[in-house]
Amino acid sequence: MKAITGGKIIAGRTWLGGTALLFDGRVLDILPKSELPAGIETLDAEGAWIVPGFVDIHVHGVCGVDTMDGAAESLETIAAGLAAHGVTAFCPTTMTMDEAHIEAALDAVEAAKNAPPNGARVLGAHLEGPYISASRLGAQDGTHLRRPDPEFVRRRKSTLRLVTFAPEEDTDGRFLEALREEGIVASLGHSQATYEQAMKAFRNGAKSVTHLFNGMPPFHHRTPGLAGAALDADVFCELIADGVHSHPAVFRLLLKMKGVERIILVSDAMRGACLGEGEWDLGGQTVTVHGPEAKLADGTLAGSVLTLDLALRNYGAATGLPLWEAARLVSENPARLLGERDRGRIEPGYRADFVILDEGWRVIKTFVEGKEVFDRHENRDCKGL
Repeated sequence: MKAITGGKIIAGRTWLGGTALLFDGRVLDILPKSELPAGIETLDAEGAWIVPGFVDIHVHGVCGVDTMDGAAESLETIAAGLAAHGVTAFCPTTMTMDEAHIEAALDAVEAAKNAPPNGARVLGAHLEGPYISASRLGAQDGTHLRRPDPEFVRRRKSTLRLVTFAPEEDTDGRFLEALREEGIVASLGHSQATYEQAMKAFRNGAKSVTHLFNGMPPFHHRTPGLAGAALDADVFCELIADGVHSHPAVFRLLLKMKGVERIILVSDAMRGACLGEGEWDLGGQTVTVHGPEAKLADGTLAGSVLTLDLALRNYGAATGLPLWEAARLVSENPARLLGERDRGRIEPGYRADFVILDEGWRVIKTFVEGKEVFDRHENRDCKGL
């Protein structure tokens, strides 16, 4: 049993001062410091923020490694790298590649789910492709596209937590039905779907939209398409808040239209994240990182080099949301989408996944299930992990 004192604890949509956070592997209580049990280990947060741990549901890689490596070591490196940016749980995200690569990646994710975390906890895979539209590939490799396969997701149901697919490719609705029946979150993306096709998928159980405004036709007032349906329906919307994939003005517009309850910030990071400029592989294609942009040779955006703590800072700066509101977009909302009933909040009974942030919303320490997995005073980063 341990306690953190002297911090500002974000609980729900407000914050508490003058209290202590008591925890072991789970949050035990939030109580006055004077009521702490005698003799327990105590950490003084020195006025910093104590925030629910971040959940990144869409991240390919970081620190020079990628989910598609299909290797336990790569997932361990991603988990440690993400923890340095406040992430306490994540969904390793695949790319459209040949079946052997996808199966190997899913096998590695399945094994990592049950391993003790030394960084962020692996929750299960986000399958992005190969069931997408040839006309909205983005940085996905179109040579490996396949028709939506209900039997594949049924066979890999223990590993899959979220699947991105194009609903217009699921002509008989059997793929979406399989996702719904197996409890796998269905997200629409990399799609040419009409407004009507998207709304039908939402009515039939799709709950989210993958990187809103990217991988889909631009919104038009006569043909609103998937983007318009996402704004019109009561579904979650991923947003890559790097100022590259969407203009900061869009951050504000999305907040007005969806509210804080239905926006999920994601990194969509690829293996070059945190390593500076250079050339990196993503799904078998070469990506050049220059500044905040990651692009294929033809100029197509190819994932990002964003981290979730930077996404949070960017979104707060653009919208004026206070931390106790903005934090929901990287913690409670993604946890709710995935059906994680004991993550995303700091309250008794929830896992002791939390982040200590300074006044600039930068990570000081990260705790996963009560264990400290990152301390910035040790100067750990991708190159030193």
